[in-house]
Amino acid sequence: MTHENRAELVELGLSTTEAQIYLTLLQNPSVSASAIAATTDLSRSRVYQTLCALADKGLVESGAGYGSKFAVVDPAQAFPALIARERESVAQREDLAAQVGQRLSALAEPAESAPADALQIIRTPQLIGERLHRLQLESTWLVEAIVKAPITVRPISNPAQKKALARGVHYKALYERAAIEDPTIAPYIDSWLAQGEEARFFDGELPYKFWVFDQELVLSTLVWPGSNPTALLVRHTPYARSMSILFNSFWNKAKPLRREALKTRRAASKTSAKPAPKADDPSPRISRNGRRGPRVKV
Repeated sequence: MTHENRAELVELGLSTTEAQIYLTLLQNPSVSASAIAATTDLSRSRVYQTLCALADKGLVESGAGYGSKFAVVDPAQAFPALIARERESVAQREDLAAQVGQRLSALAEPAESAPADALQIIRTPQLIGERLHRLQLESTWLVEAIVKAPITVRPISNPAQKKALARGVHYKALYERAAIEDPTIAPYIDSWLAQGEEARFFDGELPYKFWVFDQELVLSTLVWPGSNPTALLVRHTPYARSMSILFNSFWNKAKPLRREALKTRRAASKTSAKPAPKADDPSPRISRNGRRGPRVKV
């Protein structure tokens, strides 16, 4: 129970040491820093610093004078007050961020005078996911995407797509065979189709994954085995339109992917996963090499 409580306190914003000392003080009301140090095997100076930090957060209080004892403030009141103060602090930082952002934006050069900004390299899955999320929310009329396995950005459910579709953005998603069969991707495809995504299935391997937004900018990812993916963001309309042409060249060779067809394909996949008929089965299939087993078109 103590371990669970400590994890919850850390989730609320306390450090591991703060959570440990707080629980010790909760179980031993009104004790000194020296007594807590003896109980936790922490140095007295560290215990005292941590108790002061907890007092600043309103979770403990102490008497006047050096060597005074500390006591826990009623948790039912202290923790809601802690969250309220943090919420107020976040609101203040948001206001400051808006003011500073406007002032610094006035100092920034126009994009036309800084062509180097047209090319950006994004090096971590988290940053790639955040940029992809934002680009979808900023798109106005069209998103063209090639979907390859594996999907390394999170969340896979892609809530930004749902919001963009609700605004009337047209989504065209082209899936290669491996993406359809990938167990980490397949559970989400049906919901994307239900949201209004127009999808097609390419019976083979596509060159690489990329997104084209409004035929104005391109986000493409490169994945190497054993290393983090890297994304390349290009803000260049002629390049984006050429990538859209490449996308549609594969799109025109693909077949529409509908929810009914997807269910049929999954059923066929489950059938192919069943064990081969036993030797005494009167109706097994016989392949050319003489082995018994069901024939399923994949």
